[in-house]
Amino acid sequence: MNNIRRLLSMICIIVYLIPVYGQKDTITSDGLYLKYNTPRYHMRSDFAKQNILKILNGEVRNPAPKDSDMEKGELDRQTKCIGLTYKVLPQYIISETFNLFTPPNPKELLWTAGGIIASQWIHEDGECILFIKCSGDRPIIKGKGMKPNKSIDRLPTNMFGRLREKLNVTPMSFKEITEEEIQEIKKKITMWPLEKAKETFNAQYVITYPIKSKKSVYMGKYTHKMDLMMTKWGEHLTVSFLVTKKGNKNIEKYIKDVEEAFWFED
Repeated sequence: MNNIRRLLSMICIIVYLIPVYGQKDTITSDGLYLKYNTPRYHMRSDFAKQNILKILNGEVRNPAPKDSDMEKGELDRQTKCIGLTYKVLPQYIISETFNLFTPPNPKELLWTAGGIIASQWIHEDGECILFIKCSGDRPIIKGKGMKPNKSIDRLPTNMFGRLREKLNVTPMSFKEITEEEIQEIKKKITMWPLEKAKETFNAQYVITYPIKSKKSVYMGKYTHKMDLMMTKWGEHLTVSFLVTKKGNKNIEKYIKDVEEAFWFED
């Protein structure tokens, strides 16, 4: 009975989230909206090798990949790379990795959320979407790069460099971040007590910060309200909360969902 109710809920959210603009606004089987998102899948390594040989031999010029040639599950790969586990929450539709289009997405959304999103989690109530980004997006080299450096226990300085533009401390700066800028950023973020960070995510640090740009709007109704970043061993996972006006009143509910979903390994 519970499974039937869950299925009906998912059908309801898909119907609820289909706008009136046309086919590209409908949600795909991968949890994406092709008007706003474009899938970003990796080629399977065996596909690449086989077709390089075909090109060199003059058999084909530029072979078009099939769906079976695409390697999905990027969120699994990235979280595994940084020693993070996650639980699939049944109240969310979870997508594959994608790029944000601009337009129709405003440039402010890309500036604050980033252009490449590891996964999009859509809540069944239709009032909240989570953008998940992970530092484990580096290429995997056989035998290397699969495990985080557990000797790192500090908050990475480059994290402040990323926040400098997001929080409008020094817009569009390519210079090395200064101590004065770091102190200014610290005034704009909320850092969890170390005990809470460990108990909730088994993380070394957790910070949250608001996104105040009024133009950071997704699909015309989700306002980019807040980021939550959890870090351990110099690696991080960031959750961006995009909520409607109604969803913003219940944002604590979505934060608790995130707290339930993610956990760093020891």
